Amino acid sequence: MYFGTKPGKAKPDHRAGWIWAFFSIAILALILFGWWKKKHTAQVSLPAPATSQAPLYAPQDKPMPIVLKGWNSQVGRMVGFKATIRQSRSRYNQIKQAVLAYLQGPKEGIIQVPVPEGMALNQFYLTVDGSAVVDLSLAGVDKESFGFFEETLFVRGLIESLSSNFFEVRQVKILVDGKDATTLGGHYALGTSELNMRALPAVSKDAQPVP
Repeated sequence: MYFGTKPGKAKPDHRAGWIWAFFSIAILALILFGWWKKKHTAQVSLPAPATSQAPLYAPQDKPMPIVLKGWNSQVGRMVGFKATIRQSRSRYNQIKQAVLAYLQGPKEGIIQVPVPEGMALNQFYLTVDGSAVVDLSLAGVDKESFGFFEETLFVRGLIESLSSNFFEVRQVKILVDGKDATTLGGHYALGTSELNMRALPAVSKDAQPVP
């Protein structure tokens, strides 16, 4: 009668099976992580642009104050300055007005918005997940006059202007002529041009305009 392993028969070693199982799970986890990362950094799915350029507000819509970001040459930093858009029943219209107000910000004086001469807005999109997608045209921009410093201020100013005024905006994505771009003027790296903002509370997809 034997109380241990019978002579001549090795005890089964299950360690090899556990090792293979561990590596299989690790590989699967890496694949899933890669898929998740690609999904969250890939191009934002954009809604189809409107077929006609409808007015962004009605004549009876009241003025709506907002605060945009510009460079203060006296203090050497970005500061807020007041601007006015119009209230609209569409939150999209309000945010697009803010984008246009930023692009048309002051180019002279103590506080300036570093928007190069010739830059224009092609299209603006607002997705249900809080992505503000700004499609810019640089066809008329002299890139020699738009250096690293100006690019950096422009991008950060745009991000802060939208995120500080509209709680729906969770990230800002910049396109150039409808396409992803590595830079605007050849200096400041946009990466995938999906610029993640600071964490903000989740918002409803049916967010209502400011009363």
